[in-house]
Amino acid sequence: MKIFNNLNDIPINHKNSSVTIGNFDGMHMGHIKLLEKTIELAKKYNTIPVVMTFSPMPEEYFQKKDFFRLMSNADKMDFFKNYGILEIILIPFNLEFSKISASSFIDNILIKKLNAKHIVVGNDFRFGNKREGDVELLKSFNSNHDFEVKMINLVEISGKKISSTSIRKLLTSGKISEANAHLNKPFAITGPVVHGEKLGRELGYPTANIEIYKSYPINGIFLVEILRKNSKKLYGLASIGNKPTFSGISDILEVFIFNFDLDIYGETIKVIFLEKIRDQIKFNTKDELIDQMKNDHILALDILRKKNEL
Repeated sequence: MKIFNNLNDIPINHKNSSVTIGNFDGMHMGHIKLLEKTIELAKKYNTIPVVMTFSPMPEEYFQKKDFFRLMSNADKMDFFKNYGILEIILIPFNLEFSKISASSFIDNILIKKLNAKHIVVGNDFRFGNKREGDVELLKSFNSNHDFEVKMINLVEISGKKISSTSIRKLLTSGKISEANAHLNKPFAITGPVVHGEKLGRELGYPTANIEIYKSYPINGIFLVEILRKNSKKLYGLASIGNKPTFSGISDILEVFIFNFDLDIYGETIKVIFLEKIRDQIKFNTKDELIDQMKNDHILALDILRKKNEL
């Protein structure tokens, strides 16, 4: 699989391609249908299956409130590769790119650069400066039959549209299991283990402090799975938020790993969120906090036993 990190890296006289476009954040069933149709067309017409996506994503660039990634770029690239996509156009979304008109995007990028013969998008696809372009513009632009537009209706479950936005809302409201049911892989945060205040050690629950690149609008105590390189499956309790008992300000992610006492400072681990245990609470004393942590631990182990994971 080839990854082009800039439009200028795309070779001149690019072979005929079948292209799908989007953030592809979280890989829900709607994304899967876009990829399936793209690969189906590529096989049928002997074109290159191409994904055009963005890093940073537009919402990140414009700093949309409460926006957060559902998956890392690395996980996203691995998914594309395993699914059979041959080329990724990973566009660095910036001010210059945001000002490209919809017609210029079609003519100069899709037709002239990618030689697109099929364009596969969702029915709510928008593009170009101020999101002026939509599926109808794509279709109307194709008077010369340079390409064929394939529109995929977004998948619904129980009458509700599945989207990365709806999944984020489920996560922030604590409905972790429901959100994960819509994702190809459960929601996870990856980061290096760094030194913290070591308050957990004093409370009898030593934690690994995970450096996170931004604040997440997610708060609470969660049952999690921890992935380490070349390690057996591990479970634990994660706390994400601002530690109200200790008057915290910045959001942090801490993980208490069950039956584990190795030094993993500097190691990068993935924390996979499975279920929410409770919200963060401000306790009056350390003893109250310790009692609650014991209850959280008991509840988490009980959940794992019911899942036959212990």
